Amino acid sequence: MSQAVAALHLAALRRQFAAIREIFGVEPPHRAREALWVGLEVIQAELCGEQVSLRDLVIRADGLLSAPTLSRVVSEMEQGGLLVSDLTSSEQGRLKLLRPTQRALDLLAARADAAFSEFAEIMRQAEVGQTLGQSKV
Repeated sequence: MSQAVAALHLAALRRQFAAIREIFGVEPPHRAREALWVGLEVIQAELCGEQVSLRDLVIRADGLLSAPTLSRVVSEMEQGGLLVSDLTSSEQGRLKLLRPTQRALDLLAARADAAFSEFAEIMRQAEVGQTLGQSKV
């Protein structure tokens, strides 16, 4: 099963690189991987009916990305038409709530079928390998 886990991670990274190229072109921005992560976090929140703020992203980054870095990435994504934000006031102060644009949702949807097919094939091969390994016992 370790081989399947490695294959899934590798497939996901390859898809990540392909998505970056598709979204940003042949010269992606310096923080393209961070932008892809931000976009996916915001899309996931939207699809789950949750609100996500810049502050939430900082917490989810768990120290790997700083607040200033994430702020710059979000700003670039807004300029690129991938995110929109609304300032709202709360008990905690002003929050910048983020939402994906239709363009961001369309880019994700266009890639979904191929990704699911690739991941399903990796899992199928892992199951076949396990079955063959068990029959040798």
